[in-house]
Amino acid sequence: MRIPWRRMAVITAVAVPIAAVVGVVWAATRDLSRYQARMTEQVRKVTGRELAARVPLSVKLGSEPAMVAEGVTLSNAAWGSRPDLARVRRMTLFLDPISLLLGEVKIGRILLEGADIAVERNDVGDSNLEMLPPPDGSGPHPGENRSLRLRTTVAFPWINTVEVRDSVVTVSEGAGRPPVVLEIPNATFKAGAPNQSLQVDGRFGVAQGVPMELTGTAGSLNGWMAGLPGNLDLQGGFGDGKISIKGSINAKGTSLQIASEGADVSVLGSYIRLPVPIGGPYAMNAKASTQRNGFKVEVTSLKVGSSEAAGEALFRVDRKGTPTIIVNADVTRLDVSELKAPPAIAAPAAPAQVSAPPPRLIPTLPFSASWLGRSSLSVTVRFGEVVGLGAKMQNASVTLASGETRFTFRAAATVGGGSAGVDLIYDPAGRMGQTTLTATANRVSLGELSTLLGLDFGLRDGVADVDLRLRGGGRTTRDALNSANGSIDIAMGKGVWPHSQLANWPPETQRLLGGSNAGVPFNCIAGRFEVSSGVANLRRLVVDTPRGVLVGGGYFHLRTDNWEFMLAPEARDHQNAALAVPMRIKGGAGKATASAVDPNLSKLLVGGGPIPSLVAQVAQAGRPAGANACAVLAPRVEALRPGLRAQLPAPTSDVRQRASRPQGKTPGPQRSQGRP
Repeated sequence: MRIPWRRMAVITAVAVPIAAVVGVVWAATRDLSRYQARMTEQVRKVTGRELAARVPLSVKLGSEPAMVAEGVTLSNAAWGSRPDLARVRRMTLFLDPISLLLGEVKIGRILLEGADIAVERNDVGDSNLEMLPPPDGSGPHPGENRSLRLRTTVAFPWINTVEVRDSVVTVSEGAGRPPVVLEIPNATFKAGAPNQSLQVDGRFGVAQGVPMELTGTAGSLNGWMAGLPGNLDLQGGFGDGKISIKGSINAKGTSLQIASEGADVSVLGSYIRLPVPIGGPYAMNAKASTQRNGFKVEVTSLKVGSSEAAGEALFRVDRKGTPTIIVNADVTRLDVSELKAPPAIAAPAAPAQVSAPPPRLIPTLPFSASWLGRSSLSVTVRFGEVVGLGAKMQNASVTLASGETRFTFRAAATVGGGSAGVDLIYDPAGRMGQTTLTATANRVSLGELSTLLGLDFGLRDGVADVDLRLRGGGRTTRDALNSANGSIDIAMGKGVWPHSQLANWPPETQRLLGGSNAGVPFNCIAGRFEVSSGVANLRRLVVDTPRGVLVGGGYFHLRTDNWEFMLAPEARDHQNAALAVPMRIKGGAGKATASAVDPNLSKLLVGGGPIPSLVAQVAQAGRPAGANACAVLAPRVEALRPGLRAQLPAPTSDVRQRASRPQGKTPGPQRSQGRP
């Protein structure tokens, strides 16, 4: 007998769509409220949590029949920080067509859109993902006609495929630790059963970070619910590069191998929450593992351009319950020229009627002392060589230590042909706290020093010796400097003074100093600041130039950035003697430099008898090989010009009163005290 295959194919092609339509219509005519109530009750029996929907279930007709619910919430643990563990804007349950033909509703896959999931732990380490049936989950129930036997364990029907779009998962590990927010633009999770491997394919990222496109296996659902996912094997794209994560998280501990490479290392900044500079290409190999009561991260190798580094960080809790962080890093080579500052987040525009404050030489920075006494921090970084700053830096070390009552920062390095070091100690004890700063520099280029400190002194060609010792009280740099006491000794060798900084000086002085568009050359500069209550008084200043010698002094207010100096020049030759007229200059933050000559000041700077020649004294002081003539002459200025100290400018009482105002009453920009 011949089988009519063509006729059977036509009948099948017509019957299947009709059967599907009949199944969809049948599902649409069912009372979904009963199905929704049964599903809610089953979730409660399995997890002990309440499932609710703002909009009841409805049927969506199309190529794939589905049930849709909006405003779905799953209640959180009783101790949770918010009432809902999960909030889903829209949940779509796609129906299995075969089960529809058999007259039952079975979910083939689920789509979650706009999910907001909060994963957190309490003080004793319990996770809100740990879900247990309610206390009445077993026992005899006469209504079920099974009063003589125990109830069977309720199990929610397994859904093989879960799709997630435009969702966020927030993980909080307890007080004192910032939450981790994971963004999921789109992802698909597949598994044959709760205890089988979870197949992952999706995009994951953090706020303002480059997303990762990962595929592979990530433990099992049962493992994630218990906080021990299992084996992980994920790889994919990361920005312009790639990344792989392999290892396991189980009862024996955590062991993960992370390898990443790409064109720009700054993509890692958002994930490790540190300001990572822009640079590349990079290649990184790291390992994360648990060790007894701690967690250790090892960066076995990190290459960024021609820079190389390695290090480790250990996070643990001591016997007193104090979090402890220990970081050690070895930077074999660091090329600063290949790195750029990370992009800054644009600040909101200020209102049109509010004018921006003038830039300050020394910014106001708070001392973050809230973590003192709550955690212990130790950071040690060693640099083999640092290039790209002009002069090579070698054998550098940076140490940062924070205990229960003190914060200490120390740094030292060999810079070019000299050396530099800084020691900062902050003690928050008392109402204001105490800050002690000690810094030294021996034959260090001012250009390199300006680059390291982020300050532009203008004198980038000179080589300087600096000895700084300050101590002040306050919880911000501004308050500490306003009350600082100590001294600052500066001695500079040959260099060039930028012409722009002398533009507002008196014409007589500019002609005396000479120079060109490139600047005014000087042979040496030396002076000593005596700091008292935030005012740096320059008692002795000596400047030696090819055409004259200048002595003088003045003050610089460390808080208000106001300054005023007096200079008395002496010409090296007789033809410029008429230009050597004493002058006064002053300025400050947001102010134009003002200057004026003061011919009558010459009579007040010397006493009776012959006047010693400054030019001759400088020549004599500079005879020894390698001697800085200005530094040798500076202690003798008051003897050479006896009236100098009495004529030096000092801050007025008005300036001191404004400087002592509270922070909430900081004065706005001030008008210039004079005109050039």
